[in-house]
Formats: sequence, C-alpha cells, structure tokens
Amino acid sequence: MMFKDNLLDDLMREHGPSVSAPEASRRSLRPVLVAAAAVAIAGAATVAITNNSPEAWAVTKNADGSVTVTIRDIKGVSAANAKLREYGIGAKAVPMSRDCAPLDESKLDLLGGYKLPEIGADGSVTMSPGDVPPGYTVLLGISNLPGRGTGLGFTGPHRDPAPDCLAEVGN
Repeated sequence: MMFKDNLLDDLMREHGPSVSAPEASRRSLRPVLVAAAAVAIAGAATVAITNNSPEAWAVTKNADGSVTVTIRDIKGVSAANAKLREYGIGAKAVPMSRDCAPLDESKLDLLGGYKLPEIGADGSVTMSPGDVPPGYTVLLGISNLPGRGTGLGFTGPHRDPAPDCLAEVGN
C-alpha cells in the first residue's frame, strides 16, 4: 500500500465521522477528502522534516556491492524486503511473534558453505549477494517488544520457502 493510501486510511479511521458533507447538500465527499488528505500530507511532511527519530527501515547499497540493513520497527519489514530482493540479497526480514511456530531445524543449513551477516555496532547487518546458497534464505527477525533494542536477529540459511515469522523467545 502506498504512503498516500495509508495516510488516507489513517485519516478516515481517526477523523472519519467529523469529515462529512452537510445533510442539505448532495455534493460528493471526494473534494473534502482530497482537501483533508492534502492538509494531512503537509502536516506529515512538516513532522518528517522536524522529527529526529530514526526511520523504520533502511537498506543501503555499499560501494563493494554489499548491502547494510537496519530495521527498527516491524512496519518496515515489507519495504525492506522489496529492497533486499532488488539487490539480490538472500535474506528476508520477518516479524518476531509469540504466536509463530519455532523453526524446523531440519530446514536450516547448519553445515556451513555460507557467510553469516556482519553485525554493525548500530544493530544493522551487512550481507552481499552470494553469501547465502541458492534455495536458502537468511531470516532477519525484528521484534517490537520493550527492551529488545533496535538490532536485528538472524538465522542461518533456511531452506525455501522461508517462514513469514520467527518465534519470539525470552521475556
């Protein structure tokens, strides 16, 4: 879903009852919604310029062809995965949840022949195309539980198809 669609959905969810045409008028609500969305977009742009909080995700291509991945919020998983695919990285970001089944270890490549992600001091991971054997995917787990920090957890290569979530462990 695009930013504008999400913004309009949020606007309607939060202010839907107050955004309505007068009873006496038969005019369309579309101009009101378009105007409200334009005001909301302008407000969001102002917040984005003045807000110093880190982005939900970043996938940065480095000069050597490697890619550095940072995901600070589960909301960034889909967008980060699109960039990982674009750059040919054998990894998939997935949310961690207590509702997710534990990994089937028989599907993990535990023998080697691959390069694990490099962990950055900021909680990012760096990988290169070809680090993971064909037919396998390294899972990058992101948790929004309090006290988990902003780093990514990761698995060894998992035979495809890779699961869509990882089991949350600990408190």
